[in-house]
Amino acid sequence: MNRFSNLFIKHLRNLHLTFVIVLLVIIFIGQNSFVSHVDQIVFTIFYKPFSNLKQTYIEFSNISEENERLSQILIETSVNLAFIEEAKLENERLRSVLGFQPPPSYSLIPAEVISVVGDYVPIAVVINRGLNDFLAIDMPVINQLGLIGRIIEVSNKTSVVQLLSDPTSRVAARIVDSREMGIIKYQGTHGMILDNFPIQGTVKSGDRIISSGLGGVYPPGLYVGEVVKAEKVELEPFYSIEVKPAANFYSIEELFILKVENK
Repeated sequence: MNRFSNLFIKHLRNLHLTFVIVLLVIIFIGQNSFVSHVDQIVFTIFYKPFSNLKQTYIEFSNISEENERLSQILIETSVNLAFIEEAKLENERLRSVLGFQPPPSYSLIPAEVISVVGDYVPIAVVINRGLNDFLAIDMPVINQLGLIGRIIEVSNKTSVVQLLSDPTSRVAARIVDSREMGIIKYQGTHGMILDNFPIQGTVKSGDRIISSGLGGVYPPGLYVGEVVKAEKVELEPFYSIEVKPAANFYSIEELFILKVENK
């Protein structure tokens, strides 16, 4: 055994040389096949996983870009639909006003609200019309529902409209059916009321109230509101009458100023 081991060790260098020569011959003879196998191994181990990873990244990037594009289209579509819906509602409001016939010798000047004045209850609004549009103080203002108020301040491009919800506002009014009169005003937590309506008068829930024309500011016949409650108070000369306003002072957008045509 020792003899064999010594013989192997003695000829180890020759064996190494022989192995190298044989390997070189194999490589030389089967160069193309060997290189092909090496390329295949390198491609499989090193290139292919990274190539797949790159392709996956590209696909995810494309999906992300497509999702972003679709999201943008969805947002733009939603905004456009909102604009269309708002334009439709505005068109309906304006059509309802166009059906309103202004009093004789009056014309309508359209305006938009640009700001609202009031802490808990709106008492005034600023509109985008003024002296340049021939507006003046005390011009009556309406919307598609009825009487809103009157102009109290005017500048070149804007004006301030005092709403009927201002506690200092007063409108001479009458019941449509009975033709009896009182004063429309806004009274704190009670809301709009018809004041100074005599106890001998005739009034009931559901009666319509219009401007009487007295006082010279508001022309007669403008719809003001509707009686929701009428009570006789003991030992009082006047009714206690609660009124539902024609207009919603919390959602005023488009207004129309009544202008005397010869002014």
